[in-house]
Amino acid sequence: MDNHKLDTLYLMRLLLAIARFGSFAAAASHLGITPSKASKDLRHLEQSLGAVLLSRTTRRVQLTDAGKLACQQADQMVALHEELLDGLQRRRHSLCGELRITAPDLWGEVVLTPVLLRFRASHPEVRIIADFSNHVADLVRDNLHVAFRSTVLRSEPYLARSIVQDDLVLCASEAYLAAHPPLAHPQDLQHHSLITRSQDYGRREHWTLLHQGKEILLEVAGELAFSNKKSIQMAMAQGLGIARLPRYLVADELASGSVCEVLPAYRPKGAHFYALYTQRRADSALITHFLDYVIRELGGPEPMETPSTPSGCSECPIGPDQTHPR
Repeated sequence: MDNHKLDTLYLMRLLLAIARFGSFAAAASHLGITPSKASKDLRHLEQSLGAVLLSRTTRRVQLTDAGKLACQQADQMVALHEELLDGLQRRRHSLCGELRITAPDLWGEVVLTPVLLRFRASHPEVRIIADFSNHVADLVRDNLHVAFRSTVLRSEPYLARSIVQDDLVLCASEAYLAAHPPLAHPQDLQHHSLITRSQDYGRREHWTLLHQGKEILLEVAGELAFSNKKSIQMAMAQGLGIARLPRYLVADELASGSVCEVLPAYRPKGAHFYALYTQRRADSALITHFLDYVIRELGGPEPMETPSTPSGCSECPIGPDQTHPR
């Protein structure tokens, strides 16, 4: 049997063309087939429907009552098919759908939110639901598309794509440094007021500094200790001591000169921000485009060339219990 006879949409278009032109020859010419094939295929349609659709005379072809009803249904079928194709075309060229995202609260607020707003402005048909929390989420259980985390990669269930370096900086206000002795070596920190991160009401913290490829481990205790990095930043900005903070949190102050980097030759060891997602999400065009966009905006690694072939990125397994909030 001819393949065309198995194509219902073709038969619907054939019927509509014959009804429109009132002639097998004109309809056949419009569809790019021979008149004999048009006649043969129309007979096949009538046989499959068990109804006579056309009354044929030597001068004209007219629709029967059954043919008029079939034409109405055929017109709807063809219109729905074209609407489907248009929708798929728009989907290819205009991203749509939903993105459910989690990220550490401070990084999400300061760094990621402006990127999300710009992405949404460029893709208004994308719905974004973002939860900024230091709670380590389970992507499968919580039905999340992407989890951003500052972490060290491990061999675990999730896939991870490198986003941007999570730099830390030792810093103090210009006023504090002007009123206190200069620092040339990490040992000099013991003669200065420090502001540390408090955990379980403790004020001691371990800092790892990098110098010429070597790690220097320090145990420090702050005269002020907060569990919240914004509180540490506020105390540091008011001239109350030296703090170790994410560079993104003090970038504006560093640029203006109101805050200065301390011991720039001994930089705190940071981590790396990754986008974590499951294998099921790996081939999503929306997620791939979104991560490419985030990487470009944050100046991270080059985007992937295709959803399934990483280029210039890290796509490695990682476990949910290995994520460290920043």
